Formats: sequence, C-alpha cells, structure tokens
Amino acid sequence: MAAETGASGLQFDARQQLKPTDLSETGRRQLLHTLGERDLSVASLTMPLRRALYDEEYLDIRIEAIKQAMQFAWDLKARVLTCRIGRIPDDDARERSRLQEVLEVIAAHGNHVGVTFSITPSGDPPEALRSLIESVDTGPLGIDLDPAERVMSRQNPMTTLRELHARVTHVTVRDAVRDFDGNGREAAVGRGECDWPELLAVIDEMNYTGWLTADRTAGDDPFGDVSRAVQFVRNVVHQ
Repeated sequence: MAAETGASGLQFDARQQLKPTDLSETGRRQLLHTLGERDLSVASLTMPLRRALYDEEYLDIRIEAIKQAMQFAWDLKARVLTCRIGRIPDDDARERSRLQEVLEVIAAHGNHVGVTFSITPSGDPPEALRSLIESVDTGPLGIDLDPAERVMSRQNPMTTLRELHARVTHVTVRDAVRDFDGNGREAAVGRGECDWPELLAVIDEMNYTGWLTADRTAGDDPFGDVSRAVQFVRNVVHQ
C-alpha cells in the first residue's frame, strides 16, 4: 500500500506495530529486502508512551524500551526515533530536572548507536523546546515538527520551524483546523490551516535532508488521505 502512494519509505510504530522483539536478525534482513524490492526503506520509528518521560512510575522500563527501539531503528537503517515525551514541566523543578536527566541518558545512548531521539512537541512553545534541548549535551536530540500539533495547541508552525530549524530532524505531514471554540481537530493535508507551500519552501531553504512522513490519525479514508498527502508534497517540492 505504501509503494502505491509513491512514498519512498515508511515509519513503523515500535511499540504496537513492529516491536524489536518481533524480528530476529534474519527477520530484520528479510524485512529490509522485502522493502527494497518495492523501492522502500524504513524512514524512522516512533515510540508511543503511556506516561510522560518524567513520570517516575515505570520510568526505568520506558527508558529501556526507548533504548531498544533506538537499536532497532539502527538495525533497520533508520536514523531517527520520534517520541512524545509529555508537556515540558514549567512549574515543577524536580520533574524538569528528572526529564533532563532522562534525556541525557537517552541522548548518550543515541550517540552510541547512531540514532537521534526526535521530540514531538505537546503544546510547548519554541523557546521551551530550545531550552530543553540545549540543556542536554550527552548526544544529539532533535525536533519532530508536526504542524497539526502546532495548530491544535495554538502554536504557529512557521514560527516553530524558523526558530528551531537547526534542530528539526523529522517532519510529520499532518494538517489541522481550530474550531470556533478554540479546540483543534485533524484535517486532510491541504484542507487545514497549515500553509504547506510556505512550510515546504522554508524546509527546502534550510537544506533539510530528513524525512517528511505523511500521517493521518482520523477521517473516513486515512489511507486515501495519506496517499494524497504524499502526492501533494511531491508536487509542491518538485515545482
């Protein structure tokens, strides 16, 4: 199905869709071979979490799962693992310090295996994201720019891109609209509030070399919307 859209790669969910324990070394090679036959590769992995990365309960288990997913990403020739870490604490010094310590451990592991941990924001303003990333110096950390998340959290996708462009290591191609009461909802790409031609132009100007991953988590025709999003991006990029 991915090959039919004209996509060049896929992002796998390393928790629910394709776990590190699901494939042996032989199985991983076979997966890459099967994808290669269809001119596809593994673009990235994503690691959904049930709790914030600074929540103490089962924290060690979450850290270990992330480490395993990063190694899995490397084995599948992907170099980015995206993850929502929860809203950055701004009123609890202990949680903020704990989050920084956890990210230092994860970044160091990423530096060791060659995979960048890419944070998908959860409503945080650009300055908070920059401050957090710059507080970690044990290895690389990046930003997964999700314009739909920016719109739904009342942030400006273009502002975030311009202020954090040097840290963007992955782009999620989603769109969204804000309702009259201020709530947001996902929309098909091109039918929301994101100015994709301008966003893609800026992404091109900043010499971004990472992946743009079309995603759709709602709607009556998710696959059709993803397929159209892939074609939309290709048409704009190749103009």
